[in-house]
Amino acid sequence: MHKRFLLLLFLFSQTLLSAQKLQPGFDKAEYRDMLLIAARVVDTPWTPENVKLPMPRDFKFVYRSPTVGLDNKWDFWRSDDGRAVVSVRGTTLEPVSWLANFYAAMVPATGSIQISNTFTFNYKLAENPRAAVHVGWLVAMACLQGDILEKINAAYREGVRDIILTGHSQGGAITYLLTSHLCFLQKEGKLPHDIRFKTYCSAGPKPGNLYYAYDYEYMTRPGWAFNVVNAVD
Repeated sequence: MHKRFLLLLFLFSQTLLSAQKLQPGFDKAEYRDMLLIAARVVDTPWTPENVKLPMPRDFKFVYRSPTVGLDNKWDFWRSDDGRAVVSVRGTTLEPVSWLANFYAAMVPATGSIQISNTFTFNYKLAENPRAAVHVGWLVAMACLQGDILEKINAAYREGVRDIILTGHSQGGAITYLLTSHLCFLQKEGKLPHDIRFKTYCSAGPKPGNLYYAYDYEYMTRPGWAFNVVNAVD
C-alpha cells in the first residue's frame, strides 16, 4: 500500500511538471526564439529581403498592437503546446520614441501617474518604499499594459498558463517594469495566480534604482528572469 501511494505521488508530480512547460533557468533554445521574435517587431513586410533570419522554432505570430504612448508597440506569439510570448518593441527612429529614453526622472515604484485626461495608471512595481523607476519607460509600460492584459486573459481562458515576456533595448527596459506589474497583479488577485511568467530582456538598460533591482531579483527568483548583454556593446 505504501509503495502504491509513493508511485501515485510520483506520477502526479510528473504530471504537474509536464503540464508546466516553462522551467526556471536560462534556456539557449528558448532565448534564441526570443531573438528571432524581436527581429520581427519591424513594420516592414517579413520578406526574405527585409528579414533574413529564420522564423522562431516553436512560436507563431498571432497579433500586433496598435501604436500607443511614446511610439510603443507589442506583438503576441503562441506555440502549439500552450505557451505564449509578449514581445515589446524597442526604440524607433521617431523622436517621441527617444523621448521615452530621455524622460529619465525617477519616480516612486508604487503610486499613480496621469497618462491622459481619462486615464490615471495606478501601479505597484516593488515592495520597498525606497524603490524608484524610470518615468519614461513607466509611461510606455502604462500605455501598453491594458491591451497586454486583455490578450493574456483571453489566452488564459484558452488554456495558456506559460507566458514569456521579452523585449530588446528600450523594449527590455519596458519588459522589466511589465514583469513587476504583472507579478503584483497576481499578488493582488487581479490576475490568475497559476500563470507562470518568464522574462528574457535583451540588452535592457536599468529601469530603476538599486532598491527596485533588489525587489525585482527577489520577486523573480530562482531563475525566472534574465537580461542578456554583449560585453563589447
